[in-house]
Amino acid sequence: MYTLVFSDRDGTINLDKNFYLGSSSNWREQVSFLDGVVDGIKLINQIPNSRFFILTNQSGVALEGGNFDNLTFERMHEVNRYILDKLRDEEALVDHYYACPFVDSNYVKKALEKGRRVDQKYIRENCLDLKPNIGMIEKALTDLNVKKEDCKIYMIGDRFSDVQMGLNIGGTGILVESYKTRELGDRQKVEQLKGDIFIAKDFLDAAKYIYNNSKNNI
Repeated sequence: MYTLVFSDRDGTINLDKNFYLGSSSNWREQVSFLDGVVDGIKLINQIPNSRFFILTNQSGVALEGGNFDNLTFERMHEVNRYILDKLRDEEALVDHYYACPFVDSNYVKKALEKGRRVDQKYIRENCLDLKPNIGMIEKALTDLNVKKEDCKIYMIGDRFSDVQMGLNIGGTGILVESYKTRELGDRQKVEQLKGDIFIAKDFLDAAKYIYNNSKNNI
């Protein structure tokens, strides 16, 4: 039995202050890991037959004008690789990341209300990689050449869509609150969900929950 742990990025792994990481010239200086993240990943790395992945929707790539022109598809990958390298320097190992730059019409409507422009080529309705859809997890399963039935799957994140994604794949959804969780009322939405859900104090608490559960899967 494999233990596959997936995590959101912004607001879960690293500090998120609406940076749109990669859009500013000093984006590397904006990368700061949240409390418990490094130790939590190290703990997950200790689980036998485990893999750890970062899954991130990067809507900033789809935006045009001003600093958003710096946040290209290539920069999105550069930022993710930089984050993985920094974690590796702390001996916290991430097996891979999956990133989605696409947005849907609902996002476009909200962007336009804020006076932002959207690059048409990044608008994709019903994109399987947009959370809470499970496309990015399915890509990981394909790359690992494992079946979902042979895995215990966890999805950690600060948004309702992260938790729902975990449930949609038949796994466990774990909420780690951020300011966006509270701002958008996502905890209340999560509490109304039915399924295998855990609300963690922080990332390390989530990792401990997974680690303790993994002992039953050996």
